[in-house]
Amino acid sequence: MSDPKAELEAFIQTTEFSCLGARAALKKGSIVHGHYAVLGDPESARAHYRDMLGYARDIRPTLSDKSFRTFVSTFEEPGGILGEEEYERLLWRHLQLIHDIDSRTYGLDEGATSDPDEPNFGFHVAGHSFFVVGMHPGSSRASRRFSRPAIAFNSLMQFMLLGDKFFSMQDAIRKRETTNNGSVNPSFTTYEYQMPSRHFSGRMTEEDWKCPFTSRHEPSSVKYTSDVMQRPTG
Repeated sequence: MSDPKAELEAFIQTTEFSCLGARAALKKGSIVHGHYAVLGDPESARAHYRDMLGYARDIRPTLSDKSFRTFVSTFEEPGGILGEEEYERLLWRHLQLIHDIDSRTYGLDEGATSDPDEPNFGFHVAGHSFFVVGMHPGSSRASRRFSRPAIAFNSLMQFMLLGDKFFSMQDAIRKRETTNNGSVNPSFTTYEYQMPSRHFSGRMTEEDWKCPFTSRHEPSSVKYTSDVMQRPTG
């Protein structure tokens, strides 16, 4: 039986993988990995949530502008190559299952909303907002074409703490994407300052795309005023 964690670490070190933050986290041993049975399955989502809950509770005091941490979940099923739309459907089903549990107890992070149509959207666990990066074997982007379904959860606070360093990292990532994958992900160049939810699955969404996620939180009173929630790039 293959080792999902070893597969993940090998993938992060490939030429095609573009995220320099994840490479830094791997080097520092700050990637937290969880492996679950089935993407989009209620039992797997409950197990995944338990692990994410502990991670979200612990991450805030450990963040700094010199650190990069991420939680990466991998899944045994579905196996084989999924189409991008099917992966997107399962990804959002899985996130909805987690959110439905979490929102019974926890609310919103400061400055964020869980409304997927808003530009300051973040996926919330334990009151901490995350930017999600979906990966799977059928991705059209080589930087997201992992050997099995996977989801990376990157703290939005982590991006904010980087300050101007973020833009240097963004430039480096996009140059790497262009060199190794032929172009920057068109989802970011087309919809960069609109809905972060468009970027979660990795596919290029249609102009009239509607995010298949329903927030259980009360609407946020915070209005979008800067690019701080738009920083993820890959």
